[in-house]
Amino acid sequence: MKLLARVLLIAAGVALVGAIGVLSYGGLEVWKQFIALSANRSMAFTNPVGLMIGGAALALLAGLLGGYALGQPRKPKEIAPPARPAEPELR
Repeated sequence: MKLLARVLLIAAGVALVGAIGVLSYGGLEVWKQFIALSANRSMAFTNPVGLMIGGAALALLAGLLGGYALGQPRKPKEIAPPARPAEPELR
């Protein structure tokens, strides 16, 4: 595997872990709001929509980077040296 593919695969893994963390935190905020609403209480909450959109964007980035890394050729073709032009025949 080429170096670029490995770097992209590592970046995709980091972005995926970040997306899982952000989406988990957003889900926790939604759960806390649901619990407060079901108990007829009011509390100060952050709006989780931005967190959910950010987490989805990170997950999309992870998918794109991972797909690009896995789509790289395993063994790239060797570049042939340029052919020398044929010399004209002298008569």
